[in-house]
Amino acid sequence: MSQKERVDLIEIDLLDMCKYILSKWVFILIGMVVFAGAGFGYAKVKSKTEYSSKMQVYVTVPKTSDKVLIRDDAGALVYDYARLIDSDIITKEIAKDTKISKEKIKDALSAEQIDGTRILEIRVKSKNKKYTEKISKKVLPVFQKVVTKSLGKSEPIIINKPSKIKEEASISTKKTIILGAVLGAAIIIMISFVVYMTQLFKKTEGNSITEG
Repeated sequence: MSQKERVDLIEIDLLDMCKYILSKWVFILIGMVVFAGAGFGYAKVKSKTEYSSKMQVYVTVPKTSDKVLIRDDAGALVYDYARLIDSDIITKEIAKDTKISKEKIKDALSAEQIDGTRILEIRVKSKNKKYTEKISKKVLPVFQKVVTKSLGKSEPIIINKPSKIKEEASISTKKTIILGAVLGAAIIIMISFVVYMTQLFKKTEGNSITEG
């Protein structure tokens, strides 16, 4: 009988295989602890603290009259303002007031429309707490000035002022630990499966030789 034929004759008892793998629970646990520890170490070394603040404005358009035709669409304006928030016209004004470079301000600013609304959420996020504080204080006044003076549009209504500065890690330690533990368990289970199959193959091969 060829080796291929012997492999084809191998019958896998799933219950027996599960019992074998579960019997290695100590090694699985050790693997989880080791990899979770590695994940914790990685998060501590690679993670950097970032500081953020959020604020929201409501975008309005002028009321229409018999003599004036308003072509602005509020939804389109929200999208436009989201793209405008880190443009030179905004960052240049903030840079003058804060003495922070335009490049750093561009990196710190972002904005997005809240789905189905006229609300624009502006976010300031950087690794420097003082920069985040300074930019957060200036972004709304500058934004409103640019919208009304430079663009000639209606003034957006501030519905949420800059939130308290929030400190957060760039890499979640908790998630990294959980991922490490899952990975450690998966590796040990895979090794146990390979060992089980190797032993089963040898056993089947031995029985075939004896019968032959």
